[in-house]
Amino acid sequence: MQFELTADPEAVAGLGRLKALTAIRDGRPRSQSVKTIWHDSPEHALLADGLALAEQRGTWRLERAQPGTDTWLPAQPAPIVTESPDLGSLPSPLAPLATFEGRRTTSVHRLGEAAVTMTFEKGILRAVTAEQPVARILLSGEEPAVHDAAVLIADAVSAAVPVASLAAQAIALATGRAPPARRRGAPVLPASINGVPDALAHIIGHLTDVVLAYAPLAASLDEAGTEAVHQMRVAVRRARSALSIFRPAVESGAFDVITSGLKALGGQLGPSRDWDVFVDETIPAIGEALPDDPGLSRLAAAASRRRREHRAALAAYLAGSDFRRLGIELAWFAAAKAWRTAPTEVDAPPTLTAFGATVLQHRWKKLVGAGKRMEELDIPALHGVRLRAKRARYAAEMFATLYQGKAAHRFIRRLSGLQEHLGVLNDGAVATHLLQELGGPSGRHAYGAGVVAGFMAARAGKIRPRIILAFEKFRRQPAYWA
Repeated sequence: MQFELTADPEAVAGLGRLKALTAIRDGRPRSQSVKTIWHDSPEHALLADGLALAEQRGTWRLERAQPGTDTWLPAQPAPIVTESPDLGSLPSPLAPLATFEGRRTTSVHRLGEAAVTMTFEKGILRAVTAEQPVARILLSGEEPAVHDAAVLIADAVSAAVPVASLAAQAIALATGRAPPARRRGAPVLPASINGVPDALAHIIGHLTDVVLAYAPLAASLDEAGTEAVHQMRVAVRRARSALSIFRPAVESGAFDVITSGLKALGGQLGPSRDWDVFVDETIPAIGEALPDDPGLSRLAAAASRRRREHRAALAAYLAGSDFRRLGIELAWFAAAKAWRTAPTEVDAPPTLTAFGATVLQHRWKKLVGAGKRMEELDIPALHGVRLRAKRARYAAEMFATLYQGKAAHRFIRRLSGLQEHLGVLNDGAVATHLLQELGGPSGRHAYGAGVVAGFMAARAGKIRPRIILAFEKFRRQPAYWA
């Protein structure tokens, strides 16, 4: 296995002296200078295709700078499209875009009975008008040893899974724009994947990229930060749903570490997202009906203070070692091969399509069953329906590319509509909980809390007919996976 980390350039020099990484062979690392030059056309035609042309000591290679439709898992080296490409077939004219100059140091370390080769590059990225110090660490060896080495390094220095390849980082420096996110939104299975474990690896890798891409933005209280918290929370929920879906198809216990890590991250994101919705959506909606109400204004100010407290706690968590460790665990899990064996006591479906059909049928049946006599369900029961709808939608998104036609997308669209209407009720339940944090109906913000409670109750009464209609529209759909 190969596994790449990025680190503080000033910290990596001492890695070879870590007591936990005892050098073998003659104990003397091998070091050499290295220079890489990336080229592109003036119009950045290669970059537009997610590609980078690298020259190193007279040798050329065309590599990916951004993921394409195939799988490129996080913490894995950039895929090489071709070695020694025919330069005449590339965009013309080509010109240097950015350069990396530094030193590459390689050493071999022993962890227990296994050896790990550690190669770290430290140097300067340069473009015409800017430069940036960088350091990358590449670990090679058996999977368990690579995992242990990555964790040891991350505990010793601020090392983490890169959010962009070195080529993408260099090109970003040259263009003056941040590297684009490797992945966004819901995971899409490439056509080349047909195995159940490989599908899970791709999904977890995709969602790891999403979480890591949004993390730097999530600490702020502006619109970008609010969206980042939302997208991270959705990615965590999708990842936990994927682990639940695929659990019967892999070895028992394979998910334990990343499951607990995702739960901890979700616990940090949840309060921030709840206060975002309350401050940015719920209170402004009430304010339209009661403009300049002093009691509501005082409640809004108190809610904003509580929101800032939770966001500060989230920012501290994302800047800490626990979050870096989670990124490493997720990326290592996605790339590892050891867990990709179905347990012998489970008869795993022979194909990914059959597996997906079983999952979709099960989640559809659970949702339809929970929604029987929808007009008679109380708020807690409707909350259960919302959770079933969310789980069914996540599963449908994961397996959508396995089916031809528009049926899968229609299924997801109608599920999203149902989930949105049910979410209005959930916002009311969450608002009630948040008001308790501010003192509830008997505290200093009793008036404002009463206004919010009344507004949410009235909105809940209006939304129920829409929920019933959306559920019936969804329920009448044919099972496209059958």
